[in-house]
Amino acid sequence: MKIAILSDIHEGLNHKKTGADIVGLLKESLAQHMPDVFIISGDMTAGPEKSLALLKQLQNELPDLQILFVHGNHDLYHEDSTNAYEKLLEFKGNLGNGPVSLNEEWVVIGDGGWYDYTFGIEGFTEQEFSAGRFNDFTWPDKAYAHWPEDDVTVTNKYLTKLESWLSHHQEKNIILVSHFVPFAHFVQVKKDLSWDFFNAMMGSKEIGKLAEKYGVKKMIFGHIHTRYHEEFKGIDCICNPLGYYPHEWRSNSAQEEINSALKIIEI
Repeated sequence: MKIAILSDIHEGLNHKKTGADIVGLLKESLAQHMPDVFIISGDMTAGPEKSLALLKQLQNELPDLQILFVHGNHDLYHEDSTNAYEKLLEFKGNLGNGPVSLNEEWVVIGDGGWYDYTFGIEGFTEQEFSAGRFNDFTWPDKAYAHWPEDDVTVTNKYLTKLESWLSHHQEKNIILVSHFVPFAHFVQVKKDLSWDFFNAMMGSKEIGKLAEKYGVKKMIFGHIHTRYHEEFKGIDCICNPLGYYPHEWRSNSAQEEINSALKIIEI
């Protein structure tokens, strides 16, 4: 079975900056590789309505492809992020609806998740991380994502749901999918407070602990806009973002960048 993996497509911003049909080019790349499953680990675009529309468009145009999705933070940019989360569940392949068995041996479990400051650097309080401000920059989630509860409480709800699913599928090989980062190993520390402060918003160590506890075979995530594929703590870890044009792209061609970013694995 062939699986394609991509995160952080950011269709809106990348379309605006390149003028390219990002979803159309992605469809062409997928048609070329002909995977059985396509896993999108968050940040299709900004806002639930646009993300849902693009997911449905892609599924309608590639009806034989099984598309599985978890939301990213940008997908939940809405005046009510709980409502945004529920809106995105309208997409059948949203893993927030529950685990998906690929065959008798493999199951995909996941949800978008959130962050709990466990990657936060020393010297700052939980209240400071919660405010999300350092010098003159405020983390965009604080302006555009609106939860009824604090970040830590929101994250714990995701963790509880994921652990329940993981505990009930121990008979299969598990692919765990999150938008947010599961291990500090993948978080870049630059010894620059204007960067390192915001590592608190990169994910949660607790996601990684669940992956270890339940013997996850593959861990797929996004959010950090840096590409990784390596074994860590005995887990095959994959992070394959498209990222932002131009400063995070390796090519000026949207087609070439999508082709290079799309990770293909086989199980």
